[in-house]
Amino acid sequence: MSIPTHDPSLADPTRRRFIAAALALTAGGLLPQALLAGAAPGATGTAAEFTTVLADPAAAGRLGRAYLDDHPAEADAGTLVRWLDLALAARDGAAASSRADLTAALAALVQDEYVSAPVVRVDGWLLAPSEARLYALAALANDSKAPQ
Repeated sequence: MSIPTHDPSLADPTRRRFIAAALALTAGGLLPQALLAGAAPGATGTAAEFTTVLADPAAAGRLGRAYLDDHPAEADAGTLVRWLDLALAARDGAAASSRADLTAALAALVQDEYVSAPVVRVDGWLLAPSEARLYALAALANDSKAPQ
């Protein structure tokens, strides 16, 4: 009779391992409906195309505003779009040709970042860097729509 053994690396209770497992099990469910609705963009490259994937731009914008308060140097839509484009290109190199492609690419990028990049603490939430930047774009879009 053999005694079952376990792989100690699988029992490592790190936050990143937990988040990665949760993301894998829920297939992106930790992105609270952020990447599930919107109009179809052409290709990535503009703030409007990125923010169309957000189901609730106002809620995303509230977190994005908190991110921008902590990262004022990124409070420019062009800068945020460049960061997102670079991150997407570094991940798979293919430009999204539809909203569904962009949604899938962003969801995969965010999942990868939860595992491989330092997370960003925003108003009590732990976000992937690209997730925080996407929400920051929503904050800037909400700001531009607000009555002056």
